[in-house]
Amino acid sequence: MDQVSDVIEDLLQQLAAARSVAVDASPSEIIVSSLDRMRFLVALEERLDTSLDVGDAMPFDLSSRGALLASVQELLTESGVVPAAERL
Repeated sequence: MDQVSDVIEDLLQQLAAARSVAVDASPSEIIVSSLDRMRFLVALEERLDTSLDVGDAMPFDLSSRGALLASVQELLTESGVVPAAERL
């Protein structure tokens, strides 16, 4: 799962730079619009070389970096990308 954590951190840094926001800002300050969420999802899928089933809602918890990681890990598990036993 370190790879997922690294990918998320990388994506947050890229999005923060694009928004001129501090790289250590809360995810909710970096990913502020539905378009940002879509960009994050597409970039996540590309970096992990997978397709995720998100339905109509973007299921990302943006309250903290840890919460975002946990929500991405849950999404990966629900999409069958990562077996539940491998989650951190």
